[in-house]
Amino acid sequence: MRLWLRYLREKRPTLLLYALTIFLFLMVGSLYHIKNLEKLLYAALLTLTLWGIAIVWEGSGYVHKSRELEKAFRHYALSGELLFSKSLARQLQETDFCIEAAESFQMAQSIFLSLAYEMQKKERQQLAEKASERGDYYMMWTHQIKTPISAMRLLLDKSDLPGRESFLLKEKLLEIEQYTEMVLTFQRLESISSDLVLQSHDLYSLLTRAVKKHSISFITKHLSLELPDMEWKVLTDEKWFSFCLEQLLSNSIKYTNQGGISIRAWGQGERVLLSLEDTGIGIRAEDLPRIFEKGFTGYNGRLDQKSTGIGLYLCRQIFNHLNILVKTRSEEGIGTEIILEIPNAAKAPRP
Repeated sequence: MRLWLRYLREKRPTLLLYALTIFLFLMVGSLYHIKNLEKLLYAALLTLTLWGIAIVWEGSGYVHKSRELEKAFRHYALSGELLFSKSLARQLQETDFCIEAAESFQMAQSIFLSLAYEMQKKERQQLAEKASERGDYYMMWTHQIKTPISAMRLLLDKSDLPGRESFLLKEKLLEIEQYTEMVLTFQRLESISSDLVLQSHDLYSLLTRAVKKHSISFITKHLSLELPDMEWKVLTDEKWFSFCLEQLLSNSIKYTNQGGISIRAWGQGERVLLSLEDTGIGIRAEDLPRIFEKGFTGYNGRLDQKSTGIGLYLCRQIFNHLNILVKTRSEEGIGTEIILEIPNAAKAPRP
């Protein structure tokens, strides 16, 4: 019925013109007192019948074509491929995509769509191949760069540099490792669903490893750390969750020049709430809703001139896959607190 109503709306000018023509004939016949006016009415009725048959015939074809078009559109929306009937597909093959050889306007239109689709398909394939090549290169580069980083760390451990210089070099080396890990994580993000390995992990152990990785930064900036013992087991992916913890700690350290960082956890039903609070420079109120957006650096990032706007974006994407909710509170000049609501948590004493 919907398609029939649409067809009648499209044919409305023609139907109105026909009705006006019949009306004029009848008006002229009645004004001039034409004899046998009944025969004129009979002719009008006969014409109306013929028009009705023609409209139904044409309307049936219109409705059929519209249904086929909607079916083809749904198929294209789901698969990205054009859908033609077998007879039309055979005709398209025989015409070798030559519009001049089309037998009808509909076929010429189908040929044009096919040509456009084939060109688009080739462009998509080329873009996909180039993206795959870039991805392979970045992945190879990320893995290869880890070797000289490890070598530099060994050399620094064995060097006779003064304590402060050694600490500063190790801190910069840690930044290089973080940026490298960020590139690798960004590349793997598309396939994160197939890479997740959910297991029960001790939350305190995950936190201590993340803190230990940033111990040099705590020492060089003279920051305090409050990390009480906590007896919580969480069901999560160790690699992806640890990356997020390290990224959040790194941000807190970067924007905290005095005071320190406090980490605590408490239960809420089957969830555990993990809080990371610092005494840093804080985040402006207008920037706070956008800190997890891709590429957003905000006022603090522009001051620092080193922020990429990628780290927190990656964390948000990973947290979404791990079903972890993130809440952020901050006050400029006082500090920032990030609270993670981690599901599937249970309190269990550690050995």
